[in-house]
Amino acid sequence: MMFPHHYHVRSLFALAAVLAALMIANAKAQVGYREGEYRVTAMPAELAQDAEAVARLDALTFTVENPGKATQIVRQVYTILSPGGRDYGKIYIGYDKFRELTSLRGWLIDAEGRKIRDLKKNDIKDESAISGYSLYEDSRVRSAELYYDAYPYTVMFEYEMVFHGLLFWPSWYPYLYRAPVERSRFEIDVPAGMPIRYHLRGVQQEPQIQAAGNRNVLRWHAQNLPKWEPESSAPNWSPRILAAPTAFEIAGYAGVMSSWTSFGKWYYQLYSERMTLPPSAYAEVQRLSSAAATPRDRVRVLYEYLQAKTRYVSVQLGIGGWQPFEPAYVFERGYGDCKALSNFMVAMLRAAQVEAHPVLILSGEEQPDVPADFPNGRFNHVIVCVPLEQDTVWLECTSQTAPFGHIGAGNEDRNVLLVTPEGGKLVRTPQSKSINNQRIRHATVKLSENGDASAEIRTRYTGNAQDHVRYALARQSPREREEWLRKEIEGPTFQLTRVDFSEVDGKQHEINLPLAVTLPRLAARSGARLFLRPNLMSRRKYVPPPVAQRTQPVDFAYAYLNTDSIHYELPAGFVLEAVPDSVKLETAFGSYHASATLQSGKLEYVRRLEIRRRLLPPEEYDAYRKFLSDIVKADQAQIVLVKKI
Repeated sequence: MMFPHHYHVRSLFALAAVLAALMIANAKAQVGYREGEYRVTAMPAELAQDAEAVARLDALTFTVENPGKATQIVRQVYTILSPGGRDYGKIYIGYDKFRELTSLRGWLIDAEGRKIRDLKKNDIKDESAISGYSLYEDSRVRSAELYYDAYPYTVMFEYEMVFHGLLFWPSWYPYLYRAPVERSRFEIDVPAGMPIRYHLRGVQQEPQIQAAGNRNVLRWHAQNLPKWEPESSAPNWSPRILAAPTAFEIAGYAGVMSSWTSFGKWYYQLYSERMTLPPSAYAEVQRLSSAAATPRDRVRVLYEYLQAKTRYVSVQLGIGGWQPFEPAYVFERGYGDCKALSNFMVAMLRAAQVEAHPVLILSGEEQPDVPADFPNGRFNHVIVCVPLEQDTVWLECTSQTAPFGHIGAGNEDRNVLLVTPEGGKLVRTPQSKSINNQRIRHATVKLSENGDASAEIRTRYTGNAQDHVRYALARQSPREREEWLRKEIEGPTFQLTRVDFSEVDGKQHEINLPLAVTLPRLAARSGARLFLRPNLMSRRKYVPPPVAQRTQPVDFAYAYLNTDSIHYELPAGFVLEAVPDSVKLETAFGSYHASATLQSGKLEYVRRLEIRRRLLPPEEYDAYRKFLSDIVKADQAQIVLVKKI
């Protein structure tokens, strides 16, 4: 992997330099619609096969003027082959006071490459970027759609954006998830002597480098790419090239991103003068913490106070959404975004004589890890780190329900930037263990002699499992919650007679979900016998396909432990005739146990599935497939009951 921080430009004859510069300028000027250029017949036939749309061109040119200003030109051309590809005729462009959208043009083109019409001013909508999600924001979105009622047709968009402040440089994603790509281009044009840093992730292509006068240009290109299809159970990210500045400036705050230390120093200056508690808040902190016996107790008391007093509201204002509001803002209003709430928490802890630091993180289970060897500003969230003498506590300050020290699957086991007065330190958040993330299910089933049954079931969710249930069901209607429950239960047909979702709306650190169901024809009756699958609610059916050369890891999101204990009350006169052998599977990454036994006249079925690691390397994929295949077989096992004569 190559990171060209400095380029030594060879001396060029003056005429050659001028000619090269003119070539670059001319290439950038060749924009807009040209008749016949995007005829459908000019597209490789293999790209259109089984596709709803094809990206004919996806090109981005990023021209840097200085550490605080740049221009970006984007050209996107899509041929829409069927109604399923219509979304590719839409465009959404975010802008704010740091990103000025200076032009947006578009053309609707027929199958022969002839223009049908131009994008008109009244085709373009201008809306708040996150209304309904953010209380205050200065980000907006311009959007447009070009559509034709005869397929195939082609849509071409071209826009220019001027950046006033450069914390980020764009990235290149040569592949698209749903569409093949005919041509993709990425170009970075900088003043000679300005370092260019880039990081290859899943792309093994070094750039073409051209020196022209007082400019350096890096180019990447690709063509005839199939649509990107992640391997089964793999992390959900496609190959990309990340680019980042070394020196940057935004809103008068200059910084250097050559190291995590220097970038952390820049961020520290954004909030270091915004950490003073108002007198009333300071007095409240002293009152709350005075009775705490240990520093850890002080942290817990103040965190629970934060959860009780505040709520999360996105506030997208200020320096690109990076600078936090002062603690008084949160204390007086009772809300804030992740930056403001974390800053308030740090300020309270420091007032209580407890060391604490804000932490920048790229949060989200679907987000890739931040590369340790490529300092950049691609973070989307802030949490808090509290380094105690014998332990380190991590705090997710936007949750009113998270257990103390629980930061959630989207924050765990990833590189983060700890911000200190001395600068940034790249550290890793802890990874939860399977015992922290449990789904524990107990059920009592009354089986009738015709095979029908009724059941009382109670499921307890902890840790990340609780997070997922609460997230899925929060603010959902009763009907939507019941639909979720039907998908959650992997078992036979059932009719719901009672369910209690009350703990979903509470602030408990775990969720108990009791329900009652009827199960028509749970067991199949044949003469004097009943055939029953004792695994009531956790029947795995899917095994991922074989892959000749697996290249991506298996991603579980988090380690977990699922336990089912099912007690069957047998119909009068029936005894156990046949029972499957107990199953015990052990691997380096997980285990599975299942058994059915007769105890005190009741059938007891126990199933235990544990996944111990979040990620499995590609070379363990075959072992993982066999593990799942064996589980599917065990989950379908039957017992036989026979009626005594």
